[in-house]
Parts: sequence; C-alpha cells; structure tokens
Amino acid sequence: MRDKERVFQAADALAADGVAVTVTNVRERAGCSNATATKYLREWRETRAAESDARSALPELPAAVSSLADRGLEALWGAAIEAARTEHEAATAASEEALSAVVGEADALAARVDEADAELAQFRALLETAREHVRTAQDERAAAEEARTEAATSAARLEGELAAAQQALEAVREELARDRAAATAAERARSEAESARAQAEGAAVGLRESLTDVRAALEAARGDVAQANRDRAAAETGRSAAEAAVARLEGELTASRDTLEAARGQAAEAEQARVAAIAAQAQAEGAAAGLREALDAVTESVAAGAKTEVGTKAGAKDQVKAAPGA
Repeated sequence: MRDKERVFQAADALAADGVAVTVTNVRERAGCSNATATKYLREWRETRAAESDARSALPELPAAVSSLADRGLEALWGAAIEAARTEHEAATAASEEALSAVVGEADALAARVDEADAELAQFRALLETAREHVRTAQDERAAAEEARTEAATSAARLEGELAAAQQALEAVREELARDRAAATAAERARSEAESARAQAEGAAVGLRESLTDVRAALEAARGDVAQANRDRAAAETGRSAAEAAVARLEGELTASRDTLEAARGQAAEAEQARVAAIAAQAQAEGAAAGLREALDAVTESVAAGAKTEVGTKAGAKDQVKAAPGA
C-alpha cells in the first residue's frame, strides 16, 4: 500500500472516530514519517473540502419556491443564494489562508521533528558507544585487579623464598664460625707442638750431663710426637669437615643463586635480596678460601714439626751412643 493511501485511510479513520485529524495522530496511525503525513494530509484536506463544497452547492429549487416564481420570489431566492455563496467563498478563502499558514507551520514542525528524530538516533548511537566503552573499561579494570592480585601472591611467595634463603645463609655463617673455631684449635695444637719440640731440643743439649735426663727427655719427646700426631689427625679431620662444609655451602649458595635469579624475573623487589645473597656468597667463599689456606698451613706446620722431632730423636740417640760409658 502506498503512503498516500495509508495517510488517507488513517485520516478517514480518525475523522470517523471523532479524533482530531492532526499530523501527529495521522503519523502514529499510518506508521509513516512527519513529512509524509504532512504532505498527504494536506491533499486529504483539500479533497475533503472539495467534496464538502460539492455537497453544499445550490440545491434544486423546492416546489413551493417554484410555485412562488410567478410572484417574483425566484429573484429573491437567487439573491439569497448568491449572498450565501459569497459569504461561503469568503469564509473558505479565509479558511484556506489559515490552513496554508497552519500547513506551513506543520511542515516546518514536521521537519524539526524529523531532525529531532535524527539527532535522537545519533544520541542513542553515542550512548550505546559510551556504554560499550564503559563495559570495556570495566573489563580492563577487572583484568588489572586480577593481575594485581597475582602480583601480590607472587611477591608473598618470593618473600617466603627470600626468608628461607636468608635462613640458609645464616646456617652457613654458623658452619663457618665452627670451622674457624676448629682452625683456631688446630693452630693452638701446632703451637703446643712447637713448644714441645723446643723443650725436646733443650733436653738433648743436657744429654751429656745426665743420661737419665736424656732418656726422660726422649720419653717426653716421644709423648710430644704422639700428641703432635694426634693433633695432626685432628687437624686432618677438621680440614675434611671444613671442606665438606664448604662443598655443602657452595651447593646451598648455588641453589640460593638460582632461586634469586628466578625471583628477579618475577618481581623487581627481589633484586635487593639477590644482591645481598651474592655478597654473602662472596664473603662465605672468601672465608672458606681463608679456612683452606689456614688448614693447609696447619698441616704443613704439623708435618714439619713431626719431621723435626724425628730428626731430634735420631740426634739424641747418636749423642747417647757417643756419651762416655754408654
């Protein structure tokens, strides 16, 4: 069905229902735009006005009037009809002029309504775009919150690993302290062995005066040599324990380094802990190296002392054999 037919049918239906035939009512009833309703409603009004004019044309002369024609009333009737028609045409012209003004205003109003509808459609599109942006922002915010939660969890885990690494380093420091104590004991044993050797040498000088003193000195020297051997064995045991502790320390430090390297990739906060661990490792390695040197020095000193004691013992025997009355 064409737009014109829909507008005419809607206008007829509104007129039949006693509803005002306006552009808005016709547009809603016909389901068309304001411009279409205004255009064809104007034609509908002109058509209905022409039909009304045709119905209001000069009617057929009544029989009673015809009977009075002879009396000169026909002229009077014609004059009355002409006057009525003149008044009707004037009223019609005024109505058409007013209708034209109203139609112009209605056209302008319909154009503004169409523009308003277009703007409303644009506003609705902008509103939907804004809502989509809001939904996107909410999704991004939720993703950021989830990432922040994961980062906090990773940081807590790294803090736990760092605390464990610090505990391991503290245990290593305690091991080094015990190793230093063992090295100190070994150094004290070496000093005692040196003192015993000096005493043995003094006893050997007095062999010429008393064989009994020489034999007592030899017995004391044998005891000192045995003690030196025991000290050497203890020093060897301490050195083995120190080397084992150093190896264990190196393994723990390597594991700590790996843990700290992994933590550096996960959180920037673990960088300071890694630097501290590396510094502790360097300190521990330096201490271990110093401990090895000290143990090597103790071992060499004990070995030299033992050789000296053996030489002293042999010299004392030679002196005993050379002594008078031996």
